[in-house]
Amino acid sequence: MKNDNIDNRGFCDSIAHFMATLRDKRDFTAIVRQYEANRTLLEEAGGGSAGAVVHLAAQAYASLHQNAAALRTARLAHTMAAAEGDTTLLAEIFLTLGGILRDLGEFKGAEKAFRDAESIFRRNDCSEGQSRALNHLGGLFFRQKDYRNALGCLMDAVEIARTLGDKKKLAFMMGNIGRIHAFTGDLAQAEKHLNLNVELSSELGDQLETARAYLSLGYLYIQQAEYAKAEDALDHAYPLIVAEQSRRDEVIYLTYRGELQYRSGRYPDSERSLNRALALAEKIASGSTLAARVMRHLAELTVRTQQYRQAQRFAAKALAIYGKAEDKVEIGALMKLNGQIAEATGQNARAVEAYTSAITTLSEADVRWEKADALKAAASSKLFSNRERMTFLFRAEELYVASKITTLRDEVSRMIQGLDSAVGESQPAVAAAAAKCDYLTVNPTIRQFLSQLPVLGRSDLAILLTGETGVGKDQLARYYHSIVRPSGPFVAINCASLPETLLESELFGYLKGAFTGADSNKPGLLVSANGGVLMLDEIGDMPLALQAKLLRVIERRAVVPLGGTSEVPIDIKLVAATNRDLEKMVVNGTFRRDLYYRLSGITFHIPALRERKEDIALLLHHYMTERGLLDNGAKLPAELVHQFVEYDWPGNVRELVNKVKRLEIMAQMVVEGDLVELARSVFAGDKLSAGKTGGTLFNRVIEFERMLILEALMAAHGNKCEAARLLGVHEATVRTKLKRYGITLPYGAPN
Repeated sequence: MKNDNIDNRGFCDSIAHFMATLRDKRDFTAIVRQYEANRTLLEEAGGGSAGAVVHLAAQAYASLHQNAAALRTARLAHTMAAAEGDTTLLAEIFLTLGGILRDLGEFKGAEKAFRDAESIFRRNDCSEGQSRALNHLGGLFFRQKDYRNALGCLMDAVEIARTLGDKKKLAFMMGNIGRIHAFTGDLAQAEKHLNLNVELSSELGDQLETARAYLSLGYLYIQQAEYAKAEDALDHAYPLIVAEQSRRDEVIYLTYRGELQYRSGRYPDSERSLNRALALAEKIASGSTLAARVMRHLAELTVRTQQYRQAQRFAAKALAIYGKAEDKVEIGALMKLNGQIAEATGQNARAVEAYTSAITTLSEADVRWEKADALKAAASSKLFSNRERMTFLFRAEELYVASKITTLRDEVSRMIQGLDSAVGESQPAVAAAAAKCDYLTVNPTIRQFLSQLPVLGRSDLAILLTGETGVGKDQLARYYHSIVRPSGPFVAINCASLPETLLESELFGYLKGAFTGADSNKPGLLVSANGGVLMLDEIGDMPLALQAKLLRVIERRAVVPLGGTSEVPIDIKLVAATNRDLEKMVVNGTFRRDLYYRLSGITFHIPALRERKEDIALLLHHYMTERGLLDNGAKLPAELVHQFVEYDWPGNVRELVNKVKRLEIMAQMVVEGDLVELARSVFAGDKLSAGKTGGTLFNRVIEFERMLILEALMAAHGNKCEAARLLGVHEATVRTKLKRYGITLPYGAPN
């Protein structure tokens, strides 16, 4: 009997050695063939040695995506190895079993297997295995959007890897921690950890992990609308993926590439990338979440190209898959798409229901980007009242401010400015005030520049306005127009808001047949501004190729439309504006020196609002009167002015206007409410998030609680029952708090 055991062990060890050689060559099909040829002998041999061989076979089945066979084989390996107690082999089998169950969507079983593996490794003093088990457990929590537990597991794993000096594990875990920070909106930490992942993985020569780090960086930059950085990261990832022949990572690469392309207006390119991704994903695992994610992005693309029938088909398929996986983030994103599709096809009731469901689902999932995207989509819909749409935009703006995504925050701020919340709800004086063009300031530097504008307008020199986002560059350009060419057109374009090809056609215009889809002649904005003022906002974001064409227009005072050869003479006053350092860009080669000199003949830097606080009371009085919050000629309460003056205004005048609009919405939510008290609620979140701790703890808690109740009432459109649900308290509690804080809903508000 003893000799039989020795023979069995020798037989199993020789097969295990041969299979390990095949595994190193990634020849998983050969491993499976070897196992199936010897399965009966292995089952008869039993024990740990046979369990090790069967474990290698289970890993090979999993690598070939034959999940049913992988699960069956892993369980057989577990039965064999368990007979010899809690060995490290048994822990390794639990890791493999957990991975298979995870891929099958059986998350509870996967969590138990990973925890069992971690426990056995710990009892065997195997720190390296314990670290791997914690990392797998963190990845599982990440898939379930349980970011807090995921981060906890990974931080424990990192400490073990640091103690062991294991750079490979550290690199891997830095990447996973970075991905968690990316999804939770901590972008600085995400970028820091992902760059560490790239650095360590590159140093170790781990091409696949380096590629995955670049993929994650690409995703991070796409969500921040940093498209040039995203393109660069994805370009770094692709050759590494091809070299490693990782088909799954190729699907992810193509999906990210497709998203980047449709977000930057390159729809045909996006369609090609996403169709390739879908075909490959279906080959790897038909009907999987990998394929469903591609379908969701195809639905996004076809909504943008107004192919609503296709969009509906893609969204329905993806929703069926994600419904089984209970992925709230993807379900919420798909519900947003369903809202857009339903609205476009005239199904208004269904659209409102879908938008509302999307926002609720994504709020429960505790993610920022997808939630902000859903809020923007709902705010763009005309199915909601202007007050509801404004509330959606304020909530989206808060998410972008918290994540420090400047480009998208500014986009939402522009949407807030463009949305007249007072239509049918406020005073008609708003429209009259908006028509009046003035530049409100008592700042001596600005007033001196304003006094020079009539003289400057007699020259052909361009004006370059610099300053932080929201300081009022657009308003100053409009004021200049009202002085020098009041009867001519005022045309403004944001150079950062359009992809290069679209920006070129918008600026220079085109002739019929100039490109596919050019069915008629279209004059560009340069021609449209003839006899008036053209403002080029965010000029620092204009692509270099267009900078050269713009320079020729300035020099020749004529424009050639796309597809044309003849010049069209123009007479315009040009104003350019930027919040970037153009001189530094010239040095770095990202902005043309000759164009900079043409634009900077007259340069004026508008100070930030925090540097000219003398303007705050003037601006506040104007906008509060305009919104009907203050009677004409009435004085501002001193405490109200104090609250606005002590704030730092990172968003400048634009943020002040939005704060007043927010105050207006809150004032509409209550019948009796002191403006000073409401303003405290408007600023409470900013002060708390900035770490300001003035006043007693009791008073700060009251202020924060009042703010939360008002926010919930805004989100619930005045419905106390719904507000209670959002706050997670009983409706009676909300009623008590409303009475305590003197918040009274208007007559007829929903209950």
